[in-house]
Amino acid sequence: MSLRFEKQSIITKELLQILRAVFMLLLLITISGVNIAAAQQGHSKVTRSPIVKNTQGTLVASDTPVEGAKLVTVGMYGINIYNMDVRSNTYHITAYLWLRWRGDYDPVESLDFVNGVEDWGLVKKAILKEPEVLSNGEKYQVIRIDGVFFQPFDLKNYPLDKQELSLYMENSTESFDKVFYVPDTISSGYDVGLIVPGWKVNGLTSKSYIHDYGTDFGETGVAKASKYSVVKFAFHLNREVNVFLLKLFIPLLIVLMTNWFSLILKPTYIEVRTTMPATALLTLVFLQKSAMDAIPECPSLVLMDKIYILAYLCIVMTLLQIIWVNVYMDRESPSSIQKMIKVDRVSFVVQILLFVAVFVGLMVQIINS
Repeated sequence: MSLRFEKQSIITKELLQILRAVFMLLLLITISGVNIAAAQQGHSKVTRSPIVKNTQGTLVASDTPVEGAKLVTVGMYGINIYNMDVRSNTYHITAYLWLRWRGDYDPVESLDFVNGVEDWGLVKKAILKEPEVLSNGEKYQVIRIDGVFFQPFDLKNYPLDKQELSLYMENSTESFDKVFYVPDTISSGYDVGLIVPGWKVNGLTSKSYIHDYGTDFGETGVAKASKYSVVKFAFHLNREVNVFLLKLFIPLLIVLMTNWFSLILKPTYIEVRTTMPATALLTLVFLQKSAMDAIPECPSLVLMDKIYILAYLCIVMTLLQIIWVNVYMDRESPSSIQKMIKVDRVSFVVQILLFVAVFVGLMVQIINS
């Protein structure tokens, strides 16, 4: 009995020494990383030039046109949205646009797409050879567009994220006090066949803005030379929940169940109990890489990162539990084995409750966001 006790004591001391060494190594890496980041930040502060002034523009919502401004009503009918790429922050759209206005000018030529990416590839075709005069005296023109547009995607809630595909149209020649765009909220819409694979289209919204570039573009003496009227149409999309459940969450849950089932096995099966969470840990690494390859690198944690961190925590807890049981269990004592079985059962229940509680908390946070 004394020899077995001494052996357990030696194993415990060796385990503590290993853990102490790992902790010191991680602490050293963390301190080094903080010092490097601080040095880089200090270097950037020193080398930053005080000569260049970064002028920043603003986009202010405005539904009230300036008195005397010519009103142009802009409407949109979406046909197709395709090649939506969150890695490059772009999407393709095919749509019909129409403009209604009064007066002896043509706002079609000055219609500019602020967030257009490939101007050379943008198709902008007028349907009517000449603007049509409506019964109420307004002029009317329809154009068909097909092109690539820029949209910065917010991925913090990936893979349950909500996205907005925006199309900004601006008058490129006349300031907002001369020409003001008004969205056609009555006739605008999108085709029933407009489907984005993997996404649910919730609707289309529109809004008028004043785009202040914050510079006069060298045209001195003109007070409002940098302020132009903008109308924005935005499609609101939700990622399909089935994509998250079937392709991402269920495989993750199966791996975690493999990890948790190791705590149900008899404590004397140390080899099998150690192999199961170790295999789950390796599988989890590949699952995370596969899940995160669909989006670009993000500076902060997204929802899927948080779920995987929680899964890693459960596996580490299981491994520590198995090591602790193996060190302190007396294989020749039935009472000791029964005691460790109870400890394993408690750990099994606690881990599942912890995972469910944190997961539900993350889901509630997304719903309320």
